[in-house]
Amino acid sequence: MSISELTNHKKGSNKKFSFRLKAEVLKTLLDSARDGIYVISQERFEYVNPAFSAITGFSEEEILSADVNFIFRQVHPDDRQFLMERKEARKEGKPLPSLYRLRFFTKEGRLKYLELSTSPLPGGRVVGICRDITELIEMKKQLRENESLYSQLIENAQTPIAIVQDEEIKFVNRAICSTFGYEKEEIVGTKFVNYLPESEVNKVLENYRRRMSGQRVASPYEIKIKHKNGSELFAEVEIGLIEYNERPAELAIIHDITKRKQTEEALKRALEKLRQAFGATINILSKLVEQKDPYTAGHHRRVSDLARSIAKELGLSSDRIDGLRFAASIHDIGKIIIPAEILSKPGQLNESELMLIKSHPQIGYELLKDVCFPWPIAEIIYQHHERMDGSGYPQGLKGEEIILEARILAVADVVEAMASHRPYRPAHPLDMALKEIEKKKGLLYDEKVVDACLRLFKEKGYRLK
Repeated sequence: MSISELTNHKKGSNKKFSFRLKAEVLKTLLDSARDGIYVISQERFEYVNPAFSAITGFSEEEILSADVNFIFRQVHPDDRQFLMERKEARKEGKPLPSLYRLRFFTKEGRLKYLELSTSPLPGGRVVGICRDITELIEMKKQLRENESLYSQLIENAQTPIAIVQDEEIKFVNRAICSTFGYEKEEIVGTKFVNYLPESEVNKVLENYRRRMSGQRVASPYEIKIKHKNGSELFAEVEIGLIEYNERPAELAIIHDITKRKQTEEALKRALEKLRQAFGATINILSKLVEQKDPYTAGHHRRVSDLARSIAKELGLSSDRIDGLRFAASIHDIGKIIIPAEILSKPGQLNESELMLIKSHPQIGYELLKDVCFPWPIAEIIYQHHERMDGSGYPQGLKGEEIILEARILAVADVVEAMASHRPYRPAHPLDMALKEIEKKKGLLYDEKVVDACLRLFKEKGYRLK
């Protein structure tokens, strides 16, 4: 064999090998395809792949041994006319869309939604690709049902709900209209800032833009919204980010809290009146004590001012400071039943007189324990002569058993008493009073309270007035 013959023989072999390889690759692709593939020739199926058998539920032998009517009968009755029209149009040479959908009953009777694509081949054959889209159709159907349900829920909700996109109101429910007095047609398509008082526009607009840029913004928050009649309503707004028409938007749930705000304001005014009434009552009681014991005139006021300043230095809440201030203003109220001659006696008291004087915290407690103060005023008065080591009276309480307000009052009372004139002794210098509490801190007096008191006088220029 010549070289040229040998070369030509090799070329022919390569062509045969290449053809066989392509055929094997094509068969592998068809057999492993997830979509059903078929070829129809002369009203019969000439070829179907395994996926087509799996989709229809019929075996390859069942399909290939019958004509196309075998499969046609499985098509949903409402879709058969559509197939007949396609068949006639193809015969007439009319152009047809290659992609279409129909409903099909499998061998087991299960209804499936199929998407088919067909193309003509030489010799009158037709090749088709069949895809099972049942799951996709059912998902879309479920999604539509859910959207319809959610839409009804939102539309009929008692709480005002709006959707805002591009700073415009895209949707409002009925509750928005009934709450704020507008018709839907007046609101949808307008800027949401149109319904805000001037004082709210910048804050709300900034929050909206920050949220839409991906920043975290506190929710819910309170704003005012304009009613159609010109009034302003208080609202608490909860914001959620959603997809609306395939774009980011805000879902705003709006709670009308106008009545709540009005109630809060009324309660605040009532509380302020109550505080004023308490203050007036306390002032009267304080004057009663001073009338009984003229040597202590101004004592309650000065102790109250100092106790309040110490409490503030310690960081107590304003509410607790108010309670302490009221308690300090009448801490010696128990003395009103003690004879005036004992209170103003210039000499040393005898034992029975001293015991009577020491009973004033107990008496004050008994007088006030049933009064419904919003603070533990009776307890503060009861404990203001207790000491950290248990040496005080009338209960002999120790350390943390004594409430903090009473520990503060004890220090303020001692400092003011030592620095003031009494019938049985002249006033001591203030420095001596401060040295006394410093020397006894941790023993008789609370360390933190003493330190706060000393800071007031030595570092912050506090003075008894």
